[in-house]
Amino acid sequence: MSETAPVPAVTIEKRGSALIATINARLLDDKELKLLSSILDEAAADSSVSLIVVNMERVQLVPSLALGLLLRISQKCESRKQALTLAALSPQVRKMFSITKLDRILKMSDTVDTALAEQA
Repeated sequence: MSETAPVPAVTIEKRGSALIATINARLLDDKELKLLSSILDEAAADSSVSLIVVNMERVQLVPSLALGLLLRISQKCESRKQALTLAALSPQVRKMFSITKLDRILKMSDTVDTALAEQA
């Protein structure tokens, strides 16, 4: 009987001066956001990181509490002179950002590669 290891809630990849955080959950809840915030705080120690891309392609639901936490993460990044881009949002998640007008505050990109190219 083979067991597969569980996929971590958030995985990190570094590409040049960019840090890509992929959320591996359908629901962006408090647990994932706290982990994401912690990871991004650690990334702040690396002065070579100028762009943080949050890959949300697997996320289908974003509760209102998560919207506020994402805004705080964005403000932290801004204070550290790091750009934050949310990438690969599903249509329903993008609609939620539009309804709440957070799409005017948080930068969004269709794909991770587009986010990386826009920063280059």
